[in-house]
Amino acid sequence: MPRYERITGPIAFSGSPGKWVHADNLAVEAGTPRLARTLRFKAAGQVQLRESGGTFLVIPVRSRVERATAHVYGRIWVAADGRRYRASARLEQGDVVLSSIKTLQPGLERKDLVVFELPSALAAGAGTLLLSEERDPQLTAEAQLRYPAAAAGSSVDVLDLDLLHAEL
Repeated sequence: MPRYERITGPIAFSGSPGKWVHADNLAVEAGTPRLARTLRFKAAGQVQLRESGGTFLVIPVRSRVERATAHVYGRIWVAADGRRYRASARLEQGDVVLSSIKTLQPGLERKDLVVFELPSALAAGAGTLLLSEERDPQLTAEAQLRYPAAAAGSSVDVLDLDLLHAEL
């Protein structure tokens, strides 16, 4: 018998990187991921550095909502082995980071970066980006974007998030 969480789980809207995925009210397009050991970014007007004991996975995302104001509370990376990682809270205040405090308004597109902190051995592997309006969606829409292994390429020592965001 299936578990209750599976029966009432998210309503999946699958897609691939570089293409828009429409998941009910939320529409997202995710780009090419980048890997880094250290991130540089601005938060509240100050330049910040964050180092990782693993590797940062940074994914550029364009997002918009169709009908109602919303937030993207669900930001999860599912590794090929099934382990799930939430977006790093260590960068929530970054100016260019898609965080739960940023609001999406109907008709207005946002360009942000989603940042995960992963064990180095998993960072370049295949995985799935899950984005939704709910932190743990049940019977609500969830965009699922599948990435092949090595989609991010090799890791760099320092990645400047503001420069990467400017290229979007």
